[in-house]
Amino acid sequence: MTKTSPEVITCKAAVVYKSGDPLKVEEIQVDPPKSSEVRIKMLCASLCHTDILCCNGFPVPLFPRIPGHEGVG
Repeated sequence: MTKTSPEVITCKAAVVYKSGDPLKVEEIQVDPPKSSEVRIKMLCASLCHTDILCCNGFPVPLFPRIPGHEGVG
């Protein structure tokens, strides 16, 4: 098996910048995975009620935010 060093990748993501704003699809930079993480190629992701609440600033208004934690890879 060949060992490769992980690199920063560029991919598309739906990003919301503040509560109530529409999602914007744009290119983002993703850091390499840390020692306890893995990188999975996402084929699609869905938005659930929790994502919608978080995009509206609940429970904590942390922005920018990338919703879609329910993914298929």
